[in-house]
Amino acid sequence: MLKVFGFVRRNPRLTHEEYAAAHAGHHASYGRRLTGIRGYVLNVRASRPLADAIGADLAARLTVNEPEGFDDAWDGWGQLMFDDLPAYLAARTPVPDRAGPDGLEIDPLVAQVGGDGPYLYSGSAMQFAVEEHVLVPVLRPERKLFKLVQFAKRRDGLSMEDFKAAWTGAHAARVAGLRGQIINFRTDLDVLTGFVNLSAEGFTQAGIARRETFYGWWDGIAELWFDTPEQLAAGVRAGAFDRLPADAGFCREVGETVVVAPDRSASSSR
Repeated sequence: MLKVFGFVRRNPRLTHEEYAAAHAGHHASYGRRLTGIRGYVLNVRASRPLADAIGADLAARLTVNEPEGFDDAWDGWGQLMFDDLPAYLAARTPVPDRAGPDGLEIDPLVAQVGGDGPYLYSGSAMQFAVEEHVLVPVLRPERKLFKLVQFAKRRDGLSMEDFKAAWTGAHAARVAGLRGQIINFRTDLDVLTGFVNLSAEGFTQAGIARRETFYGWWDGIAELWFDTPEQLAAGVRAGAFDRLPADAGFCREVGETVVVAPDRSASSSR
């Protein structure tokens, strides 16, 4: 299974709310049609600060060495799942999936994922493959959940492998009422070449520098789902996040749109 994250900044002509509507609307409607897709989840940074959800004191306990301008680097991210890298690279291949007067037709706009990227984003998406650890399988009821995203950078001198073992083991958050917990670590697999046009901003020196700066702020990203922010607050008070061996840690609430439900089964019928 291949899981790819793509962090994006909104086009400056759009407000954060307008970006959210356009990404979850037109863009996602094309993204879900990528050939062979096994999962598509859109996460948009919440407009309210985390302090408004759980209180300033508790939000401060979750924040250590947050980089300046962190929220200027991204507004949201999509996460895509495919069987493997070849399936991902072939995902823009149009297939007959649009009903027309003579039956199913090929829609060439699928290859462009709607063609709205230059108007939706500022620069290229910062795309990378992740190694995921599903600690608590996500249980989504038929209502909105509160989703927290935690970014963390390992303690100086701690190896990446030891950091992974610590975060996914003894130092994983153990909070009552947790509906799901997945921890993701970026890999070195190249998921840009062959998927993104070589003329894109992401291949320029400025684009590479922007991406590497963002990657340098964290070593892993945890996704946590709760019924309510009060459950998170109770966990913070109980010290559930205090022991992570990290030199930096910062959290955001995100709004989640499940466009294609993740399918981690051994084979897919898509």
